[in-house]
Amino acid sequence: MRRLTGIARACACATLPAFLSVAIIDAIRPALAADGAASVQAINDCPTAHCPDMVVIPASPPGFEIGSPENEPERLPSEKLHHVSIGSFAMGKYEVRTAEYMACVEAKACRPPEWLEPGGEHNIYTGNGVTYKSMADYIKGDNQPIVGISWDDATSYADWLSKKTGHHYRLPSEAEWEYAARAGSKSAYWWGNDVKDNGEVMACCRGCGSERDGTGAYPVDSFRPNGFGLYNVHGNVWEWVADYYCDDYETGPKDGSARQSKSCGKPGVIEGLRIFRGGSCFYEPRQMRAAMRLRNWPFFRNQTLGFRIARDLSP
Repeated sequence: MRRLTGIARACACATLPAFLSVAIIDAIRPALAADGAASVQAINDCPTAHCPDMVVIPASPPGFEIGSPENEPERLPSEKLHHVSIGSFAMGKYEVRTAEYMACVEAKACRPPEWLEPGGEHNIYTGNGVTYKSMADYIKGDNQPIVGISWDDATSYADWLSKKTGHHYRLPSEAEWEYAARAGSKSAYWWGNDVKDNGEVMACCRGCGSERDGTGAYPVDSFRPNGFGLYNVHGNVWEWVADYYCDDYETGPKDGSARQSKSCGKPGVIEGLRIFRGGSCFYEPRQMRAAMRLRNWPFFRNQTLGFRIARDLSP
């Protein structure tokens, strides 16, 4: 298995600050229905044609910050708290499904995932590679999260979906991703700082306690959703975001948009890397913290890496 180490080492990201008042946290936590599910506004621009299910994420409250508190276990020095202001947007309720991405492939607007690449080493039907073949049942189902996708591939999918629907689909910025993943929480995971919630398995990671830890991803609608109604923001598969990577997370845009410049303003650093968030079934609990960032080249693909889509609320 190709790992995301080396270039893709752990870095810095975000959470609500330890001193953020309960009132502000409650202001961005959605109301819950009687069954405990979040009351959210849903969007699907073409439900009969494999468009993703989206939910509306409210704007961040005044004074909102990202970056992890200093007392968070496994915290990295680069995870400094800093203010951002995030406008309302729509976020994929689920990681992009295999069926949804393959609709773009069939339209000849996206290239196949690495495990279906014609003539490729990792093709599960014709290639010699064993990694994808060994987990074929976990990747080829329509309701599985698409994997083997590069940042370039994810961007092509967003462009195709935009043209198909007339709405602006895109990758979320990492500030948007983290804000949506936290859903008003300030802990390592949206449910708290422990990998389980009162003994309940909440995610798939290497050490989460699920039946597929270290084996392969679950269907996209598995486990309990967070307060914004999003599934699997921790674990399952890594998710590409729009930004270029710089280690100084706090120097990113203050309006919640993606970092568009590859230059970090420091000599000797590798530039041009893209970021992914959220952890995967093959990584440890500390690596699925909301504040964790990994990075690699925009053409990088492997079996742990997929994406979640975002959408502007106005065309």
